Amino acid sequence: MRNKVLNILRRMLRLLYVRIILIAALSLMSVPLAALLGDLIPPGLADRIGAAAVDPILATLATSMLAVTTFSLTVMTGAHRAAWAQWGPRTHVILKDDTATHSILAVFVGAYLFAMSGMVLRRTPIFGEQESVALFAMTLLVIALIVVSIIRWIAHLEDLGSFGETLVQVERRVAVSLRTLAKRPCYGANALIEEMDLPEGGQILRASQPGYVQQIFTGMLQELAQQAETQVYVAVSVGDYVQEGQDLARFDTSDLDEEVAKAALRAFAVEGARTFVQDPLFGLSVLGDMACRALSPGINDPSTAITVIDRLSSLLLLAGAEPEGDGSAYDRVWLRPLPPEALFAETFDRIARDGAGNIEVQLAVQRALAAIFTRGDGELAQAARRSAARSLARGIAGLSAAEDRERLERASRGS
Repeated sequence: MRNKVLNILRRMLRLLYVRIILIAALSLMSVPLAALLGDLIPPGLADRIGAAAVDPILATLATSMLAVTTFSLTVMTGAHRAAWAQWGPRTHVILKDDTATHSILAVFVGAYLFAMSGMVLRRTPIFGEQESVALFAMTLLVIALIVVSIIRWIAHLEDLGSFGETLVQVERRVAVSLRTLAKRPCYGANALIEEMDLPEGGQILRASQPGYVQQIFTGMLQELAQQAETQVYVAVSVGDYVQEGQDLARFDTSDLDEEVAKAALRAFAVEGARTFVQDPLFGLSVLGDMACRALSPGINDPSTAITVIDRLSSLLLLAGAEPEGDGSAYDRVWLRPLPPEALFAETFDRIARDGAGNIEVQLAVQRALAAIFTRGDGELAQAARRSAARSLARGIAGLSAAEDRERLERASRGS
């Protein structure tokens, strides 16, 4: 339960409007705080600075911050549209989670609200000479924060929505999810393989709404299974799209408490879109989209596709890392493991299909798959070998020049 609450809080903090509300609340609180600190200001200092000194500064802040916020929002939406058109619609998910942009916009909006509330309260009897000096000091702090944010914003705009920055952000998210899954296969649960004979009967847990399975909280299911003294067999995987009433899991008991069943339903995060947290296939498919989009006739940029291929080879090797621990942490929960074939189906198979007529792309695919086969172990290496065979067949069929086909065959034999 604690992990679920922390995940929800992390997701909320990544939302733009949440950050703006938090900064705005702090900004509105700072003006009354200045009034409370007025008694700490020496009367002589108030006479030297003058209460009216803060009025033109607040007016300038209010006007400029409104313009800067509007301009920044225009730039942000333009970058979103450019990334959507250039690198694929699902790269928009990364830009929506751009915490640097969110923080900077929140500072701009907060500074605007600070200036507006300061100008309003300055016209009330609450603010005397000493309180106005305290507000003046607060205003200087806000100006310093604005300067830092503008410098960050200028530096951030250099890469906002670019291929390199988008690729790095997606790669980072995929690496985290792949490392987590490799260290804790099935997220700490037992592996539910197809050859297993599942117990008959039991109580079915069904989805209450349609959507994608974003996360499965195995720790929460373990606690509920211990409470009910039963086993839980999860019927879906993270990233699956489920319909309302579709089976999510089955408890190995026909006498499950209604409250336990309701709590178990909350262990499945079912929403309208996929996320990167527990879904490495989603991130890999986004990278596949970027490579395939680069190979489209409208863009025709094989070098970009090759860059993605090279990054993918390093990412997929993370899936073959040794797991931590000797057993399952959640022995009452059973989950389907992520098949290695799915990793290649979302990436190299698609790229080899769309780049079938490009010798440079085909050579890069064979080189990357050879690296995975050489450095990977077990099922991952064998899946890479099968993917290389499929890619070779597509390349030979798609290349028109005989010398290119021979070159590809030599490269595949050498690797």
